[in-house]
Order: sequence, then C-alpha cells, then structure tokens
Amino acid sequence: MPVGISGYAAYVPRLRIKREEYAKAWGSFAAAGVAEKSVMGYDEDVLTMAAKAAGRALDSSGVPRASITRFALASTSPPYREKLLSGTVLVGLGVPNEAFSSDHTSSTRAGTEALVAGFEHLGSNAAGKALVAVADAPAASMWDPIEHALGAGAAAFVLAADSLLAEFEGHASYASEHAGERFRPPEEDRIQDLGVRKFSESSFILNTTRAATALLTKLGRKPEEYAHVAIQQPDARAPSSVAAKLGFTDAQLAAGLVAPYLGDLGAASAPLALAAAFDVAKVGDRILVVSYGSGAGSDALSFKVVADRKTPWSVKAEAERRENIDYVQYLKIKGAIE
Repeated sequence: MPVGISGYAAYVPRLRIKREEYAKAWGSFAAAGVAEKSVMGYDEDVLTMAAKAAGRALDSSGVPRASITRFALASTSPPYREKLLSGTVLVGLGVPNEAFSSDHTSSTRAGTEALVAGFEHLGSNAAGKALVAVADAPAASMWDPIEHALGAGAAAFVLAADSLLAEFEGHASYASEHAGERFRPPEEDRIQDLGVRKFSESSFILNTTRAATALLTKLGRKPEEYAHVAIQQPDARAPSSVAAKLGFTDAQLAAGLVAPYLGDLGAASAPLALAAAFDVAKVGDRILVVSYGSGAGSDALSFKVVADRKTPWSVKAEAERRENIDYVQYLKIKGAIE
C-alpha cells in the first residue's frame, strides 16, 4: 500500500529585514543571492512556529487530531537544551498523548530526518497517521558574516496511507565526517563556522550529490523525470551548484528556491522548499527534495503528486504577509541591544 503526504502547510513570521539594511550598518551583506529574510517576533519561538504550521497542516488534510499516532518535531534552535519539546507541541495541538513523539535536532538535516521517521512509522503501522513539524530560526553572533543569511520559518506535513496528495517513492542518505563547518559547541546558543568556504562548499556538494545520486539509482530515475527539485539553501546560490552537478536545470529548481526572500531556514530549509514545490506542482509531477546537515550528511526523498489539493497556507501567501524592520529594530528583537 502506498504512503505519502495527505496535507501540508507553511508558517513564516511576518517580519522582514532587507539586505540593504545590513549594507547600511556593515557596508556589505554576506548572504549570496538573498534579498531579504524572515525574522521571528518578540512573541515567537520555534515551538510556536511548529504549532502554527502543524495545526494548519492538520486542517489542510482533514485528518482528525485524534487519529495521529506519531508526531516528530525537528529544529536546530530549540528553547531548551534538555526537554521533550515534541510533547509541548503535541499537547498544544490536541494530539493524543499516546502518539509516539520524538525530537530531531543538532543538524539542519533534522527536517528530512523527521520525515523519514514518520514514513518508517507508517511502514510498521498501516493504519497509523504521522504528523511532522519542522521549525527553525538559527542564530549566530552579530559580528559573524554567517549571521547575515539566517532566517526563520516552519513547515508541517501529515503522512498517511489514504487521501494522498503526493506518494512517497523512497529515500536515500549519505553521511561523512567534515569537522569545522557550522557547529554549535556545548553551552552555546549560536552557531559557529571556521569560515573556510571551499571546505564547506565541497562538503555540501559531496554529501548532497551522493545522497541524491543514490536515490536516483535506487529508483531507476533520471533528473529529467522530475518537475521540481528542492535543495537545502544555506544561501540562494548554493543549491544551483548541486542541481547543476546532478543534471537539473534552473527551471526545475525555481519553485523550491525560498532563500532569496526568506534566508537560510536551517532545518526548515528543505521542508519549506518542498512545500513551495507542492504549491505549484501538477498531478503527475515528481519532486526530489535534498537536505544537508553540516558535519556532515544528506537525505534525498522522492515524491509523486497524485492529487490537485493545495494548502490555503502556501509559502507564497506566507511570504506576502510581511512587515519590514530596520537594522536597529532587528538588533533589539535579537536581544543584541536594549
């Protein structure tokens, strides 16, 4: 019996800061291809974003909360170092306490990791239904150029074996050891990077292309059989290098390219790119999603759209719900100044 996605939704904070604000403050902006990025408000964190996206995904799918048997939450920026955060969101949503819940963190690959965990649950529980919520707002020092790209957002998906809008066709992964790129030491709430760009780029390309190639080989597919490809976006240019090496075109990448207007969404990057591809996909379209987590590893997942059922909470609609802030306001929100 096929399994897949029966509902999905996006949530993006309404605040935005443009690259020009950084340029006025610093004289430059280090996030390649990013025109602006999303910013959480004072009253938001990854739990509120996850709850918002998950509630919308449930409403979009029509799946009753009482029928959820698995809940997975993914984020690299949780508000607690030790606490079952999926339980907090689960209770707030009204999902049964008996649903098996799990937290996925420590890597920006966490979003697809949670999706794979949800599909594995359906593989062992044919009558089950899984809810996956991915929310992230990575943070870095204001003095570090890596901070310039960091945005915020969330996506959620309802996984089931019936009423599907997209069938899950399979997945593949690749992991390796690349120490020194994008890490967060103990007792730190900000990510760091040694700043060796070529080293980071080589790890990104190696892991993503090998995961994607493994999946294409496993499924016996070619890039031209996919209408859309959604790739992890630490900035707006990195996914183009991976797409080109795999044989995908800019046209196939376009729908899922969210970094130009939302920034680097961490663990939510690939999931929100997938949601953006679903927003425009037609019945029969195939979508390949490829995540990346520094350190390093990548997941590749393949979907085939089987129903023309869009969410009311599309990525585009969320992106258009916006309010611009200047750099001083941004610093206040981030707690850098009072």
